[in-house]
Amino acid sequence: MELNKPGVSLRRKEKAKTKRKPVCGGYCRWESASSGKSGITLHDYQRLAITRALLLHGFVRAVFYQPDGVVQHGCWRRV
Repeated sequence: MELNKPGVSLRRKEKAKTKRKPVCGGYCRWESASSGKSGITLHDYQRLAITRALLLHGFVRAVFYQPDGVVQHGCWRRV
């Protein structure tokens, strides 16, 4: 950026921040289902899964994804 006078330029002190990707780690998602365990829906947040299960009088379970590709399913819990 230049000022009104020619030859005088300014530098920005701030550098553009890049988004850091998290270190490859495991993560958890949630599944909700109706009482007949049909129509299973996957959720990112526990609160959303529990809310849907309450509406359907159904079940909730956690699904764990590990960095090495292993997927573990938790037990179905009645809500």
